[in-house]
Amino acid sequence: MPKRGENIRKRKDGRYEGRYADGYKPDGSIRYRSVYGKTYREVKQKLHAPEKRAEKRIRPGMRIYFEEICAFWLKAKRLAVKESTFYRYKTVVEHHLVPQFSGMCPQQINAPVIQAFAEVLTADHKSKTIKDILVILRQILAFANVQGYCEAINTQVQLPKEQKRKPDVLSLMQQQRLILYLTQNMDLQRLGILICLHTGIRLGEICGLRFEDIDFENGMIRIRRTIQRIRNENGGTRFLIDTPKTEHSLREIPVTEFLMRYLNPYRLCKKTAYLLTGTIEFTQPRTYQNRFLQYLKACGLPAVNFHALRHTFASRAVELGFDIKSLSEILGHASVNITLNRYVHSSAEQKRKQMELLSTSVSGVKKVV
Repeated sequence: MPKRGENIRKRKDGRYEGRYADGYKPDGSIRYRSVYGKTYREVKQKLHAPEKRAEKRIRPGMRIYFEEICAFWLKAKRLAVKESTFYRYKTVVEHHLVPQFSGMCPQQINAPVIQAFAEVLTADHKSKTIKDILVILRQILAFANVQGYCEAINTQVQLPKEQKRKPDVLSLMQQQRLILYLTQNMDLQRLGILICLHTGIRLGEICGLRFEDIDFENGMIRIRRTIQRIRNENGGTRFLIDTPKTEHSLREIPVTEFLMRYLNPYRLCKKTAYLLTGTIEFTQPRTYQNRFLQYLKACGLPAVNFHALRHTFASRAVELGFDIKSLSEILGHASVNITLNRYVHSSAEQKRKQMELLSTSVSGVKKVV
């Protein structure tokens, strides 16, 4: 007979058998496993480790639904991530995940179910958006497992092929035409575009830039904040002024003499004033994006998104032989790989020059000009 509280028995073959709980079956009942040994003590020792693991996972009689787990997960995330990130998670949960999986237990959300969900998403969403949604779903299901609400779930599915859109980059001639237009009748709004072209800072960062962030003596711009629109608890939106997206985005950027020539006339502006307005009121990112489009139209350039200024800065820098590590830090990236893969796009002329260098090196014949 097993001792009270211990699931160990002696078998007819003389060995001892111990049973322990090891997660849930698909129907919600507890799964048991066995260990064997020649002595009672040996089996008890074998049982100890799995029992401790199962103790954290198994919650007898518990039945919990996906939407409840989402609520617990969001509560845990609220203090662990930036406010903007939290509301992005919340939007995905409320708009995509809960409507799809409400009323289901986590163990029911397996790989085939997730694969079908991903295929449904392809009708209305880009591959990058689908990937982001599934990343959050995996985090929630992993959280459910750690908290003891379910066993580990296989969430590996075939993602839709990501079709990378070629980013907008101004040609050198287009860039020079835009600079000429901006500098002919300089004001704070035009100065902001000029800064982005010469530093690669983001839309939210230029909208959040204040005169106190500019070191006129040493020629440096400090990126300390960004402005973005986020969703409210009530479903509306509001503007959030916060630190940039990552720790690496907090950075100092050297300012060229050319750019300082246009910054210097404003060095006596109130320190707490925003650069784009000269007041304590900021320019909304969408408003500034529209202003940028007006500038492009005025100088006869095709419409591109604001991020093209960042792409253009990075591409020109690489074409001119910038040290990639320095460029990565100026852009605020966590690694040089991000800079190379996401923001650096060689022009056809740059590729031709590299091919000619290789040809000259191998053949020993110089190109005839």
